[in-house]
Amino acid sequence: MLAGCALAVMAPQAGASELVFWSMWNEPEPQAVALRAIMDAYTAKNPDTTFSVVWNGRGNQTKLRAALQAGTKVDLMDQDGDQLIGGLQKQGLALQLDGLVDADFGAALLPGVFDIYASEGKHYQVPYVYNSVNFWYNTEMMAEAGGQEPATWDELLALCDAVRKIDKYALVVDNDDTYALYYFSYLLERKLGVNALVTTFEDKTGESWRKPEVLEAAQMAQSLWGRCIPDDARGFQYPAGQQTVALGDSMGNLNGSWLPAELSSSAGEDFPWGAFNFPAVEGGAGQQADLQVALLSMIALESSEHKDEAVDFLTFLVSEEAQKIIVEQGSVGSTRAGVPWPAMLDEAYQAATNATAISNIYGGVGVNYPDFYTTVLAPQQNKMFMGEIEAQAFVDTMAAETKKYWDAQ
Repeated sequence: MLAGCALAVMAPQAGASELVFWSMWNEPEPQAVALRAIMDAYTAKNPDTTFSVVWNGRGNQTKLRAALQAGTKVDLMDQDGDQLIGGLQKQGLALQLDGLVDADFGAALLPGVFDIYASEGKHYQVPYVYNSVNFWYNTEMMAEAGGQEPATWDELLALCDAVRKIDKYALVVDNDDTYALYYFSYLLERKLGVNALVTTFEDKTGESWRKPEVLEAAQMAQSLWGRCIPDDARGFQYPAGQQTVALGDSMGNLNGSWLPAELSSSAGEDFPWGAFNFPAVEGGAGQQADLQVALLSMIALESSEHKDEAVDFLTFLVSEEAQKIIVEQGSVGSTRAGVPWPAMLDEAYQAATNATAISNIYGGVGVNYPDFYTTVLAPQQNKMFMGEIEAQAFVDTMAAETKKYWDAQ
């Protein structure tokens, strides 16, 4: 009888559940610390729900896919949103949220956030970390040059000239095809509109590459060398280029909003960070307030045995309480409207708040068409941007290779 009483005391409470969460973060990272604090806060409000976490790091989706095939039970996972839309979401493994969350759920988030990863109007992801791609720069150096944040391409060139007068360069890049592609991609979007790069590629004839705006975008990107970007930056291997901003040798770098945190140890906590959007181009279809983003999302698994609790946690994840924890402990941008980002990211927060449209980095071409991106687009664009081939040769190559790619499908 005593043994029976002991078992009764030790038995879990009726209705109690443990949510299994596989995460893209490594346990010591600030974002993991923030997520742990959010889970603790949720359990404090919902004592019957606890969490078991596997901190997998960036290969989370790959590891999880194999685990699911082996029958492992998982309720929640997170990853870059664009990777998820081409991965677990595309494979039907993510739980559809429509009808499970309030109809106005997306209205509490920053513009475009809830819809960016929707498929045919159906929602599966809850983006909870916001990264934007902006020009990040030294405000004191800009002031010394007598410059101001440019809204147009011509104003950007004028700023470059002003910074040269104090014997500095306004911009710097690394000879890295990932970061270098930001310039051409953004220029194409400013000329042709949001997602222009992926839309151009998805013309299976390849002829969209021959639009005059494509050649102009490539030529404009090349024109930055010597005027805005020092010629010797062609020899910079990541992260040597962006380090010149931290050290005060260059004014700015086109990069994600993770850059200030990345450079914190070399730039120092008091570095005078500013940020501005990629400028508009004359006669372009895109707007200066259009923004390329890299959002991090969490999903509930379709196979979850605790769907109600998992969806309830996803709702809590983007509550004001939880998003403040993300900002304060994770030092990243919030996806919830009205929750300010860390002070050094304030201008990026304003850009996200006022975004007229948001798109995945490069329009998502790197994730949706990884083989073409890796073997053709990224290396050919880098050769063009670095001046190894002419802009017209780049256009001709892309037109031919795009047709060849689609003919083989």
